Amino acid sequence: MKVRTLLIVALCFFIIVPMVAFSVAADIFMRDLALANYTSTTNIIAQQQSVNISEYFKTLSDSARLAAQSPYIESYTGGDEDAINAFIDDYNAIISDDGGSPTQICKIIVTDSSGALLYTTGDKPTENDTLQSTLKNIGEMITDGEVYCYTGDIFCEFSDADREHYDPIFGGDALSSIRLVCKYKVGDCNIIVFFSDTRLRSFFTMSSFENNSRIVLIDSLGSIIDGAYIGNTADSDNTAYNKLVENAGDGTAVQVNSFRGESATDIPTIGFTEKMPPVNDGAAAWTIAMIAETERAYNASTVASGTIIGCVLLLTAVLCATGIVLIFMLTKPLKIIRETLLKVSRGDHEARINFSAKNEYGDMASAFNDLIDDIVVSEGRYRTIVEMSDNIIFEWNLKSNEVFFSNNFNKKFSYRAPSDHFADSFLLKVKVHPEDSERYHEDLERLARGEEFKNNEYRWKNIYGDYIWVLMRTATIRSRSGEIAKIVGVIVDVDRAKRSEMLLTERASFDSLTGLYNRESIERAIDSEIHLLAVRKSRFAILFIDVDDFKNYNDQYSHATGDQVLKFVARTISSVTHGFGTAGRYGGDEFIVCVRNVDINEPTRVAQDILNALKEGFTSDSGEKLSVNTSIGISVVEDSTMTVDEIIGMADDAMYRIKKSGKSNFGILNKETLKKQTPTEQ
Repeated sequence: MKVRTLLIVALCFFIIVPMVAFSVAADIFMRDLALANYTSTTNIIAQQQSVNISEYFKTLSDSARLAAQSPYIESYTGGDEDAINAFIDDYNAIISDDGGSPTQICKIIVTDSSGALLYTTGDKPTENDTLQSTLKNIGEMITDGEVYCYTGDIFCEFSDADREHYDPIFGGDALSSIRLVCKYKVGDCNIIVFFSDTRLRSFFTMSSFENNSRIVLIDSLGSIIDGAYIGNTADSDNTAYNKLVENAGDGTAVQVNSFRGESATDIPTIGFTEKMPPVNDGAAAWTIAMIAETERAYNASTVASGTIIGCVLLLTAVLCATGIVLIFMLTKPLKIIRETLLKVSRGDHEARINFSAKNEYGDMASAFNDLIDDIVVSEGRYRTIVEMSDNIIFEWNLKSNEVFFSNNFNKKFSYRAPSDHFADSFLLKVKVHPEDSERYHEDLERLARGEEFKNNEYRWKNIYGDYIWVLMRTATIRSRSGEIAKIVGVIVDVDRAKRSEMLLTERASFDSLTGLYNRESIERAIDSEIHLLAVRKSRFAILFIDVDDFKNYNDQYSHATGDQVLKFVARTISSVTHGFGTAGRYGGDEFIVCVRNVDINEPTRVAQDILNALKEGFTSDSGEKLSVNTSIGISVVEDSTMTVDEIIGMADDAMYRIKKSGKSNFGILNKETLKKQTPTEQ
């Protein structure tokens, strides 16, 4: 992921996530606050209406008491039937002074203690057992001076199922209208006063807010007044009203979720209930409840939350836009640096970061430009050195599998590659001498695996069609992960030196007994190696080998057996050093071996192999099984200024030190340690 994209994603995450969390928290807080305010408003209205309705009920009670205290009533209870008519006329005149009855009296009934109807204002109800039992129940069930809800199903004892809700006092359905009733006992008579619900309805209207709340009144007998609805808590569909009554009086909100059989999920409500004070300080008391749908409480919070969320979204958008603009401004220099790096990597060494600022980006740009300038100067110096050299430089990029050669390549070889890909490169298409071809391609495969060449001198066909000897040296460049990234190599023309060496071989004189080079030839071979030392860039070593106690073979067996020992030593040396060494008889029982490329052909290992092979011995012509011990001195040469005599002298000195220390072993002596160290014993 790019830095710019990563920064934008991080910015959006650290801005949007907190803003979303804040919006959710704000919405929850606003809903809780709205519900608390809604509940508080419900409670206040319920408490206010409790006082108002209590005062209204007191007015009703006073009106009923005024009627019960009339002297005409007392006269009537004494048997004066004309007194009741005088009472009605007098009472109506009193209550009509203000143009209407503030108490909305709709009927006054006078009964005896058995419930028998003695007198009634207005239409006289049909006298029967139901009427008498209803009036008797009213006289017995309600407390003097207290106001109750009159419903026929509370006081009536119906005998006919078809007339279950018939009102025996007012006629019609007992549940069709709401009336209030108050009673006073005067002597043996009950003065029962009925009031209409006209004034009471105004309290229900005044108590509504949010167009959904309502007042519910429940008297001490369980009668319910819920707006235009009347009922009784004894009904199975009104269990919620019972809950209101049970929790009334503590001034706390009550969760009520269903009324009149409605589903609890349809009307989620809150209710505040309390007991209203009795009218005349008696035991009877009404329960008042304020009912409101909970969802309406969130109307205001929805608007507030929407405003808050809208502001948060706007702020989020502004912050994100500002952050993105800043990110683009901050990462623009990175884009310039990246594009410049790509140009440089593609070979445009004239590319520079054209950005200047007094900050870290400016410092980076300046440091980068200085670095590129240094690289260009260094490459120019390198190119000049390469062009002035006869050696051919090549580079094999294993990542892109492309091969590049220095310009002087065309001076020696005529191949023109169609592309830089390795499959088309001169390394793969070069015409190698048939005798060297297999070895060269095996070495090329090793090179691809990062291994070093073992035999890196080959014959290639040059621009003139002739085979010339070349030497390849390589260096492996690895990436930080350890994988091979590049192989840099040099191709050196060693044709003249090799031909001199071959000419030397052709002219060499061999020892007639052993078939090895004689002393003069082996010295010329060492001299040739000294001249090739700087070209090959690899050290060589001289092994000076002397047969231990050779005189014993001549004295104990015969001179013929001694000659067989010398031939056996010559064969063994030739066998061990074949392919990387040149051997010669230096004189008598002394032999010299020149070992090339000692970084691969370890001279101590070669010496040990010779010792082991000679100890295995041979069978002489006389049938004797003879083993041979030798002392070997080793001199490693890496200085081309040394002479042949110096080199052989060091090896000879190392051999004599072995002779003195016990024979049948080998030791190394270098130029630096010629006078300081003893040979290394194995």
